[in-house]
Amino acid sequence: MPRPSLPLPWPATAGLLLSCAALFGATPTGTASPAVPTTRASVCQMPASVDGRRFINVSEQGWRPDNPNAGRMVELNLRGGRYVLTVLGENISVQGRYRAHRLAPDITVLDMVEAFAGGTARYQLLMTCLTAHKGQFIFTQADGPILPRQRQNSGHWTLQP
Repeated sequence: MPRPSLPLPWPATAGLLLSCAALFGATPTGTASPAVPTTRASVCQMPASVDGRRFINVSEQGWRPDNPNAGRMVELNLRGGRYVLTVLGENISVQGRYRAHRLAPDITVLDMVEAFAGGTARYQLLMTCLTAHKGQFIFTQADGPILPRQRQNSGHWTLQP
């Protein structure tokens, strides 16, 4: 099976993703780990496809306050390998490309690339479900033109109808 093209080296990314998933109470098989407390429903699944889906994401403000997006609420629209991310309440909208990878029934990773005048931002959104319509995410930027160039935040997502 060919490995997907990721913005970070695959072995490092896979370890990071599995470590992050463990934070949410998942094992590599996607089952709840008895050693890690979790609030996830015993059975939840990420959408089989994120194409044509719309998410509202809210980043935790206190986790990484040097992240310019910490504490923001955004609307993320995904369609045909492209996305539009709109910061709600502000006049900010960005576009880019994405590739979705379903690592387990309850874990999806979006590899995302945005082009800016000052450069290109490459990041991943690791999403796990709490229910069929909401869950948690970890945003990890590998590189980008806006300081800090590498950063990470977590938050919650809600799937919109």
